Amino acid sequence: MKLPFDIIAIDIECTDSNSKLGSIIQLSAVTIDRDFEVEKDTFDIYIQPLDFYRHPQAMAVNKITEEQMAAAYPLLQALKLFEYYCNSSEKFILAAWGAYFDIPFLKKQYEKINRNWPFRFKSLDLKSIAIWEMSKRDRPLTGGLRKFLKSVKLEFEGTPHNALDDIINTVNLLKELSE
Repeated sequence: MKLPFDIIAIDIECTDSNSKLGSIIQLSAVTIDRDFEVEKDTFDIYIQPLDFYRHPQAMAVNKITEEQMAAAYPLLQALKLFEYYCNSSEKFILAAWGAYFDIPFLKKQYEKINRNWPFRFKSLDLKSIAIWEMSKRDRPLTGGLRKFLKSVKLEFEGTPHNALDDIINTVNLLKELSE
C-alpha cells in the first residue's frame, strides 16, 4: 500500500472530549511520505488551555500536569508554529487515528480564537486505513491502537496518551501494514 501524497499525521490531548468545552493541551505531528516513512522532524508542543475547565477523566488519561500547561505555549502561538511546520511540506493532507475527533477538535480551537482554518477540508482517518488493511488479511479488527499493534506483534513504544508517542506508534503500525 502506498499513499497518493504526503500526509501530516496528528494527535492531540485535551482537557475534555467535548470540543465546545475542552482545550487542546498537546499537539503532535509527523510528516509521512507515500511509503509511510517519516520525512522530517516531528512536531510536539504543549499548549496552555483557553480556560480553567478540566474534565477529571480526560486529565487522568493524558496525565498532563498543571505545571506543564502553565509553562506551555499560548494557543495562537502554538497554532502559528504548527502552520509553519505544515507549510514546509508542498502537498499534504491532515490525518489522524480517529480523524473524526482530532481534526474537528483542532478546527474548533481555531474557531475559538477567531483564526481562519488554513488547511484543506478533507482529511484521512488512519484507523480506517488500519481496519481496511487488517480486513484484507482476513483479520478484521476494531479497538484501539495498542490492540492493533499487538495483532501485528508490535509493542507500543513510549507513553500511551502522549500525543507524540501515539502518532509515532500509529505510523509504525501503518508502515507494518503497508509491507
